[in-house]
Amino acid sequence: MNPALLIDFGSTYTKVAAVDLAGQQLLGTASAYTTVETDVTLGLEQALANLEQVTGPLAFTQRYACSSAAGGLRMIASGLVPELTAEAARQASLGAGAKVLKTYAFQLTQDDAAEIAALNPDIFLLVGGTDGGNTECILHNAQVLAALGGDFPIVVAGNRTAARECQHILAGREVHLCENVMPRFGVLNIQPAQKTIREIFLRRIVRAKGLSKADSLLSGILMPTPSAVMNAIELLSQGCPEEAGTGELLAVDVGGATTDVYSVAGGAPTRPGTVYKGLPEPFVKRTVEGDIGMRYSVAGIVEAAGTAKLSRLSGLPESRVAQLAQYLRQHTDTLPRDDPELKVLDFALASCAVEAAVARHAGTVEEAYTLMGLTYVQTGKDLTGLTHLVVTGGSLIHTEKTTEIASHALYDPAQPMSLRPKRAQVLVDRKYILSAMGLLAASYPACALRIMKKEITVDGYPK
Repeated sequence: MNPALLIDFGSTYTKVAAVDLAGQQLLGTASAYTTVETDVTLGLEQALANLEQVTGPLAFTQRYACSSAAGGLRMIASGLVPELTAEAARQASLGAGAKVLKTYAFQLTQDDAAEIAALNPDIFLLVGGTDGGNTECILHNAQVLAALGGDFPIVVAGNRTAARECQHILAGREVHLCENVMPRFGVLNIQPAQKTIREIFLRRIVRAKGLSKADSLLSGILMPTPSAVMNAIELLSQGCPEEAGTGELLAVDVGGATTDVYSVAGGAPTRPGTVYKGLPEPFVKRTVEGDIGMRYSVAGIVEAAGTAKLSRLSGLPESRVAQLAQYLRQHTDTLPRDDPELKVLDFALASCAVEAAVARHAGTVEEAYTLMGLTYVQTGKDLTGLTHLVVTGGSLIHTEKTTEIASHALYDPAQPMSLRPKRAQVLVDRKYILSAMGLLAASYPACALRIMKKEITVDGYPK
C-alpha cells in the first residue's frame, strides 16, 4: 500500500481523502469544521482523527492540499469593451479558480474606485485593448488604481504596447505582466493570466489566510479548490494516455454561498441555419453564480425562481417559503435533518439553484430574420447533446432525490431557447472527492481517473 492524503481547506469544512496510489483506490473520506479564524491545523487534526476512524492508522507518503478557505480567491477585473476584453478577463479569472466580485468595462470612474476599495479584492486583473490597439483605457485605469492605493496584487494582461507604462504608473505596487488575454480581435489567450493568478494564490493568498501554519504537514498546497475541481472534471471527461474519459460533460456544484457550473465541451452550433455571435467559449468553462446558494445566498434563489415556484416544488405555502428562506439566510449552519419542512424546502431550493445556474452557464439561441430568411443566432455554448451530468454539493449528496434535483439542469420545453442538455445520465460525487481527485491528477492522473470512475457513479442513495 502507498497511501496519500488529499486535503481541501474549505470555507466551512476541511475535507480529507485517503487514497492508495498502489492499489488505485479510495481508502476513505472525512471532514471537520475549518478553524480558519484561529489555527487551521486544529480543524485539519480533527478531520484526520475522523478519517482514522474510517481507515485505521495510515503512514502517508504524500500530502497535498487545495483551499477556498475564508472565501477563496476574490478577484476584480476591468477591460475595455464588455463583450470582448472585459469578458475575456472574466473568463481568465474564473478559469484560474477565482470568484469574480465585479467586472468593469471602459474607463474606471471615481465611484468605481470607491467600490473597488470597499470590496478589497485579493487580486485585480487589469486588461484592455488588443495588441497595438487602444491604450487610453488601460492607462487611465492604471492611474485610477495607482491613486486608489491598497495592497492587492495587480495582474496586467492587456495591450502589450501599454503594459510597461502601466507597470511604471503602478510603481510601488505588486504588479505582474502577462500576455494579452485578447491579442487579436476575437482571439482568446487566457492561459498565461490564469497561470500567474494561480502562482500569486500559492505564494501570497494561501499564506495570508493562515494556511502556512499547515506547511510542515504538507507536500504542497497546489491550487485553489475550484481549480482542483476543474482539473478533475476535465480529466473525467477527456481522460489521459492510460485511461479513456467519459466524453463531453456538464458538472454542477451547489454550495451554501455559490453554485459553480463546469462544462467540458466545444459547444458549437448544432441546429441547422445557426450562426454564432460573441467570443469563442473555452472548451473547459467554469461559471460561478455568487447570488445562488443554499444558505448565504438563498435570497438569490428565491429572487431567481420566485416563491410561487418554490411553493409548487416544496408543497409549502408561499408565505412559509418566504419565512423559512429568511430563517436559513440568518442561520447558515442549519441542516434539514428530521425537519420535514426544511427537507422539502431544501429540495425545492436545490432544484431551482441547479436550474438557474445551468441556464446562465449554457448558451441561448434567438430567431433573426435576414435577406436569406429565418436564421438562428447562438450566444454561448450549445450543450444540448451532452450525455453526462456530474453533480456534487451537500444538498445533492445528502438526499434520496439527487436525480430528481439534477433533472432541473436539463432542457425545459418552457424555455426552448436555452441550450441545456436534452438527456443526460446523472453521475453523483456522493463522497465529495472531486477536489481531491483534481489534486491527485496533478501527479497521478491515471490513478485519479480510475478512482473517479469507481466512485462517481449512478449508484443510488446509501440506505
